[in-house]
This record gives sequence, C-alpha cells and structure tokens, in this order.
Amino acid sequence: MAEGGFFVPEEFVGQVVHDTGAPGSLLRPYCTVIRVASKDGYLPTLASATWAAIAEEAAPTESTPVVGQVNFAIEKSGGLVKVSRELLDDSAINLPAFLSQIFQEAQGQFEDVGIISGNGTTQYAGIMSDGDVAFYTMANATSIVGADLIGTYFDLGSQFRANGTWLMRSQIASLVNSIAITAAGVHSIPSLTAAPADFILGRPNVVTDVVSGLGTSITSTEKCAIFGDLRQYYIFDRVGFTIRRNDSLYMGNDQVGFFATRRGDGQVGLSDAFKISRAA
Repeated sequence: MAEGGFFVPEEFVGQVVHDTGAPGSLLRPYCTVIRVASKDGYLPTLASATWAAIAEEAAPTESTPVVGQVNFAIEKSGGLVKVSRELLDDSAINLPAFLSQIFQEAQGQFEDVGIISGNGTTQYAGIMSDGDVAFYTMANATSIVGADLIGTYFDLGSQFRANGTWLMRSQIASLVNSIAITAAGVHSIPSLTAAPADFILGRPNVVTDVVSGLGTSITSTEKCAIFGDLRQYYIFDRVGFTIRRNDSLYMGNDQVGFFATRRGDGQVGLSDAFKISRAA
C-alpha cells in the first residue's frame, strides 16, 4: 500500500551529533589556579639566599634575595548565541543546556590557546609570548631526534623537571613517537598495539590541537614543543563561567539571547620554569 507512511511515523532520536572541535581545558588541571576578589593585583616573588661556611669569628656571607612580582589584570571573554522563540518552544532536546555545553567547550579552547601563546591583552599572557622563556635549539631544521628531547629535558632547571609537562600538537607527537634509535635500542612506543606515548622521558605529554603558536611541522626556527612546570603558570579567576538568558533584548525578531562570559587572567610565574624546543 502506498499509504503505508501514514502508519509508520518517522522516529526522532533525542541525541545530537556534535563535533566538539579540538579538546580544550586540558592545561588548567596542571596550572596553579587562584581565585581573586579584585580587578588587578600581583603576587610577590622571592629568589633564594646565599648559604656558605663561616669561619670562627668571621662574618657570614651577606646576600640580598631578589624580589619581584607577577602582575595580573582581569579581562572578560565570552560569546553570544541568539535562538528563535519557535526553536526553543519546539526543540525536542534541552537546547539551553546544550548551549551551555558548547560555550564551555569554546571557553576551554580559548583558555588553552591563551596559556600557550596568548598576547597578554585580549588573552592570557602565554608561555610562548614571554620574552624571558628560553629556547632549546634542536639539532636540525626539518627533523626531530631523541637527543632533542633529552637536551630540552636537561636544559630545564632540575628544580622544575620533577613536575615537568610536555605540550605539543598531534603532528609533532606523531614524529616523536616515530623516533627509533636502533643502535641504542630506543623506541617511543613498544609496539603498534600499544597507545602512543602519553609520557616522554617519564613526564606527562599533553597533546593539544587548539590553534596556537605551537607548530605542526618541523621547519627552520619553528617552535615545536614546550617542556616545563605548569604549576608556575598562574590562572587568576575573578568570575568563573556564567551563562545568562535574555528574553527581552532581541524581542523585535522574536529571539532569545544566551550570553556566556568569564573573567580572569593568566600569567607566567617563573619564566625559568619553561623551555621551548625550537628547530634549528
């Protein structure tokens, strides 16, 4: 019967096929997060004193520890989505909850970019944008070898290596996992059935594919990876993620606005706590 469609209605599955984009909020768990109650301020920094042997009746060695500060200035970021009243009324899914999810995904991506290479004005002050963070120059301009990773690792101060974390894009991680120094018996992964290395030289490797200053290929002077103690990167939270609904502002078009915002800042605490692997 041609009329069969009247007896067999279409089925709606209450699930959304959603591309989240590159995962965000990967770096926050490794950083130092501080909740602040003002628009701007600073953290004092203090270097070490000198300790030395003292001969009998001799004066102790005098030193003046270097004092400095890490400044923060709270900035606002956010987004807006306008939704028609009909869509809100007729949608079979909880659309406001779904919008909250995608706003949080976008915020996490924005934050990770800021931590890595933010400009310090409209974003956090990024590690790669800090002029005092030193480079480790790799052996070659177009390839990576095991010695580059080892050199970066040991070029970082020993006080930071114990809590060091690697940051790199997937394309660079692929090249790292392809390293095989057969004469020394060094391989990044033991077999093709094992997961690619989540650790490099015993330290976690965070593969982040947000579009940042980290390179995706090895070319001359390309910044390929960061190794450092992310506890020395400070996130200052003034107001966390919030989402608000406004039913009046866009009433002329019978739309409802959803506003998501957060206020905060991010700053490198100690520039010596990071090294950037850069191709020759």
